[in-house]
Amino acid sequence: ELALGLDPARTGLVVGTSSGNISGPWERWHRAVLAGEPADETGTWRQAPTQVVARELGLARHTTVSVACASGTAAFAVADGWLREDPSLDQVIVAGVDALSLYIHAGFSGLGALTASLPRPFAEDRDGLVLGEGAAALLLARRGDGPELLGVGLSGDAVHMTAPDRTGRGCARGLRAALGDADRAPETIDLVSVHATGTVFNDNMEAHALASVFPDGVALFGVKQAIGHTLGAAGAIEAAVAVEAWRRGSAPPPPRVIAEDLPLRLAPTCTPSTVLSTNSAFGGANAALVFGHGPAPERQLRLVERVASASFEHPAGKVDWSLLWPEAPERFKRMNRYVRAGMVVLHRLLGGRELSPATGIVLASASNCRHVDLRYHTKLVRRGAAGAPRVDFIYTIPGAPVGEASIHWGLRGPQLSLCAPMEQAEAEARSLIRWGRAEAVIALGLECPDADSPILARASLFSA
Repeated sequence: ELALGLDPARTGLVVGTSSGNISGPWERWHRAVLAGEPADETGTWRQAPTQVVARELGLARHTTVSVACASGTAAFAVADGWLREDPSLDQVIVAGVDALSLYIHAGFSGLGALTASLPRPFAEDRDGLVLGEGAAALLLARRGDGPELLGVGLSGDAVHMTAPDRTGRGCARGLRAALGDADRAPETIDLVSVHATGTVFNDNMEAHALASVFPDGVALFGVKQAIGHTLGAAGAIEAAVAVEAWRRGSAPPPPRVIAEDLPLRLAPTCTPSTVLSTNSAFGGANAALVFGHGPAPERQLRLVERVASASFEHPAGKVDWSLLWPEAPERFKRMNRYVRAGMVVLHRLLGGRELSPATGIVLASASNCRHVDLRYHTKLVRRGAAGAPRVDFIYTIPGAPVGEASIHWGLRGPQLSLCAPMEQAEAEARSLIRWGRAEAVIALGLECPDADSPILARASLFSA
């Protein structure tokens, strides 16, 4: 049994992470390979921590969510869907985990995102983030004495792979989606746990989003100024702090100062009975959660229709991409094999089809972005941290095809990326529609582990 006395056979596990075992085990494996030493890659991928814990505890079901820095928050959407749809589960553990590594640090340094001092979220002199590492786990159960997960909101910016939508509209859509899912008005929110990285553009974006959703002001706090940015673990850690604030009936302190040019109004803190937690990520992904006492809104299960399907297969070796997509956009040339494969199958699926901007995308890939992981880390080892290729690092997120597709087709609906078998993309896409979190979702399954392996991609469009 688990330490909490739960039945493992009726317990699921959803882990949100940016790098999983890439930071540490995979790095050591690949350094050994580059040095010509014997090494075993088993158990070194992003989903490895989830798989090990699930196997050791004998859990009934598990998966890994990797939506960059929104992973720990987006994991709740998957866990909540499982509890609603799988009668064999009584509870699902939602966790977030990420470790520091040269792989990660060199990438963020190359993007100019790090500060040389301490992070100063929302301050006029903010100049970057500090990386951290950590883990947190929360238990979602059908019955419990804590706050309920009332709502989940997911959205996409569809603007840029690393820079946020400076207007804050993408983040605001995620906040409003969570409030709508919870059937709560903005004025019912007593406290918000903010993303607050301390970077110039992210804090500016988030301030505009919060001002849009909470025009009369909001009580808020952030933890990254204390523990650093824990990447995929951040959402779970910050949700745990938000839940603890609810339990204690008191709020952590707000930012010490708000820059005068930010449209952010702070409201007085009070005993928090309904709290919201939000995160944003590379690829333009946003996720938000609402916790509090019920009643949770009644939900009507909706039927889901498969509108269209497409596939793309290619043997190992060189690919003539110009033949596969002659009219591809200019930015397609800068993409790697993994992202291009996803874009090609989506081009076949969508063609000239008109889509609602609210359409979501769910990707599942067991090998995820291993192809570009290998390329990026090879250059990092051979050139040193200062020579780490910035473009390659941007694509070392499993959801890179989702981000690029959302930009190209202007899709701003829910975004999810799973380090899991291809079939899970369809299952989670259907779940988002069934529970009213999207009207239409594209499911993308993609396997392209390296240049010496065949490409297999499948995509389907679902609607209510």
